[in-house]
Amino acid sequence: MKMMPTVVLTISLLTAVVVPAQAQFDAVGSLDFPTSSSGDVEQHFLRGVAILHSFGWVQARDQFQEAQALDPDFAMAYWGESLAYNHPLVSQMNPDEPRAALQRLAPTKEERLAKAPTEREKGFLGAVEVLWGEGEHVARRVGYMEAMERLHEQYPDDSEIAAFYALSILSAVAATGDLGMRLKVKAGTIALGLFADNPNHPGAPHYTIHSFDDPEHAPLALQSAYRFSEIASAVAHAIHMPTHIFIQHGMWDRVSGNNQVAYDAARALWQPGNSLGDAIHPLDWGPPARGLCEGAPLDRAHRSDVQRGGLPRGRRARAGGYGTCHEYHLAAQGSIHRGNRGLEDRPDHGRVVRERAFGDSAQRRAPRRSNDAQAGRGSLG
Repeated sequence: MKMMPTVVLTISLLTAVVVPAQAQFDAVGSLDFPTSSSGDVEQHFLRGVAILHSFGWVQARDQFQEAQALDPDFAMAYWGESLAYNHPLVSQMNPDEPRAALQRLAPTKEERLAKAPTEREKGFLGAVEVLWGEGEHVARRVGYMEAMERLHEQYPDDSEIAAFYALSILSAVAATGDLGMRLKVKAGTIALGLFADNPNHPGAPHYTIHSFDDPEHAPLALQSAYRFSEIASAVAHAIHMPTHIFIQHGMWDRVSGNNQVAYDAARALWQPGNSLGDAIHPLDWGPPARGLCEGAPLDRAHRSDVQRGGLPRGRRARAGGYGTCHEYHLAAQGSIHRGNRGLEDRPDHGRVVRERAFGDSAQRRAPRRSNDAQAGRGSLG
């Protein structure tokens, strides 16, 4: 495996100013993902992976395709593109476009695997061959999780394998409708370990939030929510997602502000033919919270979009159906577990809630982490 120099990109704080085009890639987080690529190919690939962790689908595809244009035989660029067409937690994981992306690398699975020069890269590629293979989506998603689990066992100190394994667990949970917390806690424990090692990794806080996006466990994800707000300032989902945790702590200014910026980011990058999803979803959260709880009207651009019929109106535009700030506040605050209320103000709140929920076993189950900072590994950040 080639050892690559460190790639440094600036991580900027969340602001209300959204800059489109190339500037969107100036703030994507930092990660350590050595591959057989180098130079500009590596730069595009690493940016694509970082944005993929933030669920910036179109932006990630652009970066992976740039890498492919420079090196048509770089298998990992096609691996990444295949993961950038479907939301892994809420979609049916339509395999058509991912399969088409992989087939541009080579027409058969065997030929594609032959283009991956290392066993680690073959492992990544083999896992998505399961995900985009034959069968219905539940079986494929569970099979993908199992493939990533095997890869994680083979490379227990690899942060990117761990991150994608955590996400594969969450995807399998969503696919199977598993109502228990065991697998979510497992994914969250992995993500928290990554966050402790590298708080600038975009997937670490993101997958922590998704793992603990429920009233009883939301305090575990509060520090991740703060950090994820700052990592990818041009990816709408990354700006919105922390508000899933903020709202359960009654942080109305943050709920409103983050979602307004997320909406602005989605508008700035939207192109004809793109989905409106990244613009619509923040409107379910931010402007209603601001309008109900602060008495402010919808901004002119938002109001214009609603009047054109392109974005939600009626019940969905009233803070999820709550008619007053009092109702909205009570609904969110009432969802916070009474035993954890107020812990967010304590510096040790994460430890206290973790011990209450899981006992000491949560600490014992934390994944092994590498303290080996290898100079020259392919890195972003």
